Amino acid sequence: MHRFLVPGLALLVAALGLVSLALGPAPISPLTAARALASDLGSASVIVREIRLPRTLLAVLIGWTAGLTGAALQALLRNPLADAAVFGAPQAAAFGAVLVLYFGLVGALSFALPVTAILGALLSIVLVVAVAGRSTTVVVLVLAGLAVGSLAGAATSLAISLSPNPFAVTEIVFWLLGSLEDRSRVHV
Repeated sequence: MHRFLVPGLALLVAALGLVSLALGPAPISPLTAARALASDLGSASVIVREIRLPRTLLAVLIGWTAGLTGAALQALLRNPLADAAVFGAPQAAAFGAVLVLYFGLVGALSFALPVTAILGALLSIVLVVAVAGRSTTVVVLVLAGLAVGSLAGAATSLAISLSPNPFAVTEIVFWLLGSLEDRSRVHV
């Protein structure tokens, strides 16, 4: 039973990926979408290869990364409910990105958004380790992570509430919700 689980799930992901290549405003059948990947079918090939395939690949890569992170933290903490939010990294990364959006640095420095998000996540891990101390237990580590995550989440809410520009609020909320809209091969 277990030896069929991983191949079965891989086939399910491939089938759902093919369905995602077929769905959209321009109706394309799954069979046509599969053929459009391998051969030139005119506009169907352009739609599938240039618009839908990068989005599908990004969705699979994002899901794979989230699953890998969750599995690693579950093994580290020996808890099947653990995820990345336990250490406050996603909340701190969001706060770092919100700061860049709040101060309007995205247009001037295109690299600022991902760099500050990564720095925010790394800073949260450093802060969790500093709060928990050298000789700590898993419970203290998790509690410190939850405290740092709550603080970062509150700071994000404060930045949204105090934003002087309504367009910045819209951009912040849109970024926090996430989207695969307008993604291309460059993003993959």
